[in-house]
Amino acid sequence: MDKRIELLLIFLGTIMALVSCGVIQNEEKDMLAETTTVKEETKEIETTQSDDKKEYLSGIVPEELEYIPEEYKQPAEHPGTLEKLTYTTWESFTYEEHSQELTKEAWVYLPYGYSEEEKYNVFYLSHGGWSNETTLMGTDTDPHPLKYVMDHAVEDGKIQPLIIVLPTYNNTSEEDSGDYSLAIELTDRFHNELVNDLIPAVEGKYSTYAEDTTPEGLAASRDHRGFGGFSMGSVNTWNTFRYCLDYFRYFMPMSGSYSLRSIGKGFFYIKADLVRQQGYTADDFFIFAASGTDDFAYSAFKAQIDAMSSDSDGMFRLAHSEAEGNMSFLEREGYRHDSIASDEYTYNGLRFFWNRDTQEQADDTQADTAVAGTDYNVTTGTEEYRGFVLDNVLHSDTEGDIHYNLYVPENYDGSEPYALFFTLPGYQGLYFQGVGENIRTEEFGFVAQEYNPKMIIVAPQLEDWGERSARQTIALTEYFLDVYNIDTTRVYAEGYSGGGETLSLVMGMRPDLYTAYLQCSSQWDGGYDAVVEARTPVYLVVGEKDEYYGCLPSDNAYDAIHDLYEKQGLSDSEIDELLVLDIKPTTYFTSQGTTNQHGAGGYLFVRDEEIMGWLFDHQKGQTE
Repeated sequence: MDKRIELLLIFLGTIMALVSCGVIQNEEKDMLAETTTVKEETKEIETTQSDDKKEYLSGIVPEELEYIPEEYKQPAEHPGTLEKLTYTTWESFTYEEHSQELTKEAWVYLPYGYSEEEKYNVFYLSHGGWSNETTLMGTDTDPHPLKYVMDHAVEDGKIQPLIIVLPTYNNTSEEDSGDYSLAIELTDRFHNELVNDLIPAVEGKYSTYAEDTTPEGLAASRDHRGFGGFSMGSVNTWNTFRYCLDYFRYFMPMSGSYSLRSIGKGFFYIKADLVRQQGYTADDFFIFAASGTDDFAYSAFKAQIDAMSSDSDGMFRLAHSEAEGNMSFLEREGYRHDSIASDEYTYNGLRFFWNRDTQEQADDTQADTAVAGTDYNVTTGTEEYRGFVLDNVLHSDTEGDIHYNLYVPENYDGSEPYALFFTLPGYQGLYFQGVGENIRTEEFGFVAQEYNPKMIIVAPQLEDWGERSARQTIALTEYFLDVYNIDTTRVYAEGYSGGGETLSLVMGMRPDLYTAYLQCSSQWDGGYDAVVEARTPVYLVVGEKDEYYGCLPSDNAYDAIHDLYEKQGLSDSEIDELLVLDIKPTTYFTSQGTTNQHGAGGYLFVRDEEIMGWLFDHQKGQTE
C-alpha cells in the first residue's frame, strides 16, 4: 500500500475516533466483556504491593523532552550488541487452534557489559507500519542510529543498562504491516504470541527479573517489564495495555491512538474498567506518552490522553512521577510523524523507566556541567565598525581560537530572548585577510538588522572552509546559546561562497542548532542525512553561470536532499516548505547592472527581500 494511502486512512480513522467517542458507550461495554488476558490461575497471584511498601522504580518525567545529543547518533566507545532470536509461534488469526506453526525472528539489544550474573529490566519496542523487526535498531551488521543512541545513553548513565526486544507483529509475510487494515487486526491479536511465545523465548534465554517463564513467574516480575511503540506500534502498545497488565507495568505509546475498528466496535479510548477487570489499580502501571504538534496523529492522540485524564473515575492521573500519578504526556512543538520523533520519544521514555537512581545522578551531572560550561575563556575586542565589536576571540580547549565580530542591539539586557544570526563570509572575509574584513566587504550582517531589531548577529572570521572551521562554528553557536538569552526557535545561518561550504559541513553535523539555512553562491560539501533528519529548512541560491561554482553543485544538492525527503514519504508541497532551489538567470544580474554572477551574488542576494525574507520568516515549531 502506498504510504500516502496509509496516512489518509490513519487521518480518517483519527477523525472517526473523535466523532465516535460520545456514541459508543454500549459498544465499550460489549468490548469490555470480551477482554480476556491470561489464565484464571494468574489472577490469584498478588503482583502489587501495599501503599506503605510501594517501591517506585522510575525517576522524574521532565517538563520538556530532551533532544538527542548529535554525538549520540554515531558509534559509541562502549557499544552494546544486537542478537537475532528465533522462536516458534502460531499464525495469528487461528492462534487458538494452533493449526499453522510459524518460525519468527526478533532482535535483542544487550547493553555493553551484559552479564548472566546480573538481572536486567526488559523493554519490548514495537515497530510501526511498513516495517519489521530490523527497522528501529537494525541488525548486528547494519545497526541503525537508535542503537547508537542507546549505547551512548547507557554509557553516560542516562539510561540504566537494560534489554530491548524488537519483535514484529507481521504474521505470515514481512509485508503485513504495509496493509493498514491488516496491521490493525494483527496488533489486536499480537498479545497471544507476545505472552505465550515471545516473552518466554526472550526471558528463558537472557538474564531478567523473571525467576521462570511460567505465567506466575512472569506476572511476579511485571514491574521490570515495559512495552512501547510509535504509530502502529503505539496501537500495539494500547492493545498490550488492554490485554497484558499481568505482565507489564510500564507503557510507552507514541503518536498512535487506540483503535478497535478491527473487531467492529468503532473507536474509543481506554477506560478504567479495563484496568479493574484485569485486577489492578491506578498504582499498578505508568504510561509515558509523547507526540509532536505537527504530527498528523497528534489531534486524536491528544484527545485520547485528555479523555483518559479527565475521566471522572480518576483512574488515569497526569503526573511527572509514579508517586503522584500514572500517566504523562509530553509533546514536541513542530515535530512530525517520522523516525526523528520516534527515536527522541523512545530515548526520553527510557530515561524515565527504571531510572530512579541513575536519572538523578545524570541530572546532577548535567547541572554541574551546565554551571561549568558557562566559564568560557573569551577575549573581547576593542575596535568597533558600524555597531559591530571586532575581533572577539573564544578560546576553545578543543577547537583553538575562534575569531568573530559581534553585533548586540543596544536594548539587549538579557531579560528577554533575542534571535541569533550567523553569517559566514567568502574568501575575502577569512581571518588572515584582516580583522573585520568580512563585514567591510559583505552586507549580510547589516541588512539582517532591518528584518529583526531584536537579533544578535555573529560574523565569524575563520581560517579555512574545512571541517575544523565547521567545528569552530558549532562551538561558537553553542557558546552563544549557553551564555546569551537566545530564542532557540529563531537561530539563523547564512553562508556566502566559501562560507556556504563551511556551513554545509555544519548542516551535515549539527543542523538541529539552527532554524533555517541560506546558502548563497556556493556548493554543498557536507552530508545530507542529518539535515533531513532534523528537517532544517534550506534555501540554495546561485547564478546559473556562477563563475566560481556554476549552478550544478546546488542542483545536485537539491536533488539529493529532495530524494531523501521523498523516501520519508513527504509530498512535494511538504518538501517545498523545507527545501528551495533558486537558480538565478543571467537576466537577474544584467537587469541590475552587472555580469559578475559570483561576486555580485553576495551584493544582490542580500538585498533581495524574497531571499532574506524567506530566512528570517522561519520559526521552529510553526508551519510556513
